[in-house]
Amino acid sequence: MNKEMLLREARTTEAMRKGYMGLEGKFAVIARRLGSPIVSQAVDHDSIMDFEPQSPENIPVMDVDEMTTELGLNYDGLSLGMNLSVTVYFLYREISCVYQGRKVYHEVGGELERFAPNEEWEALVAKIYDRAKRVESIRKPHEKKELVIDAERKRRKILEEYKEKWGLD
Repeated sequence: MNKEMLLREARTTEAMRKGYMGLEGKFAVIARRLGSPIVSQAVDHDSIMDFEPQSPENIPVMDVDEMTTELGLNYDGLSLGMNLSVTVYFLYREISCVYQGRKVYHEVGGELERFAPNEEWEALVAKIYDRAKRVESIRKPHEKKELVIDAERKRRKILEEYKEKWGLD
């Protein structure tokens, strides 16, 4: 093994020990509980307009038939005076943290690509994570109730379909 591979293994072990890795790790919890969605709007390529100044009447708006997709989540700490952002992209399970314009953590598909530990940014992450856990403890019971209600609604719908389809009473 070369030195970089040994260092990667050591950093991966450290990141796992500190609870950073994965979609249940600290970065993902921060993005999920305190972040905003990253949304992609599907665009009809035939209607793409030139980059010319538009009159207020011609400003494109989203049509009912257009589709949006949530690509991931982003947390930005600037509103709290912290130059730290956390981004999670769902497609490749990509998680990254940028502190003062420098990428300090990057993970793709469960594989650590970059991790530059530093007490300064890690203290901020711990502080933000504690806040995210408080928010999670408040929201989780409500989310569980909604899941139970949703599951019951789906169960009733399936039973109704069976009754209608197979003549059951």
